[in-house]
Amino acid sequence: MPRSVYDRGLLTPADIGRLQRVFDEACRRLKAAPDSAEAREVALTLLALHNAGMVDEETLVDAASALRPAALTA
Repeated sequence: MPRSVYDRGLLTPADIGRLQRVFDEACRRLKAAPDSAEAREVALTLLALHNAGMVDEETLVDAASALRPAALTA
């Protein structure tokens, strides 16, 4: 029986919704435009944290919002 895309480690619709909410809130807190280089770094960080097992929305927001501007542009 073929495995579903969700069984192969891909993001579920719930994951995508959570990550979008966290991304929006982190960008707001960091005052980063959603299409900026800083926002891309936030998105990459969120995906890495999520893939490492951090799935709590509040924890993800706090982690992404704690990124310093120097870390975002490095």
